[in-house]
Amino acid sequence: MPEAENAGNGAARGTEQRFHEARSVADYGRQIRHDTRVLTATVQDATASVESYLTAQVTRRPYATLGVAAGIGYVLGGGLSSRLTVALFGAATRLTMALAARELGARLLPKER
Repeated sequence: MPEAENAGNGAARGTEQRFHEARSVADYGRQIRHDTRVLTATVQDATASVESYLTAQVTRRPYATLGVAAGIGYVLGGGLSSRLTVALFGAATRLTMALAARELGARLLPKER
């Protein structure tokens, strides 16, 4: 008979353990739902902040914003590794250096009257 009592107790403990595990899974589910809601609210707040920032930038500096957007699109589109990019970067570098040299020369040399 002691064996029957052990079997009964073991079965009862197994049922309690399964009930506890099921309850634990339900608790995890509730926690996941809560965390998802918090994450969703945070993402919505961040999106609203980015949207208002971008709207302000487009209003204040429309051409600069368009240029930045075009540059980002070009890079994300895979244009960074093309020969055209190398040529444009080289031309832009030479132009920048020429303008910088002209500005430096204008500052160093006395102006003619």
